[in-house]
Amino acid sequence: MAYRVIISPEAASDLQRLAKSEPNVFAKANRFITELKDHPKTGLGHPEPLKGKPEGR
Repeated sequence: MAYRVIISPEAASDLQRLAKSEPNVFAKANRFITELKDHPKTGLGHPEPLKGKPEGR
């Protein structure tokens, strides 16, 4: 199951600017976003669970 990642208009603008000025960094950001869609709890960024009391518990 793939998740949906919603990119805000401000983030989209930043990504467009990044694509023009830093293509390698833009490619890396896209890999992170794609990985986030497929595996939000694991993946390239090595996400860490939140510390403290989890929300909703």
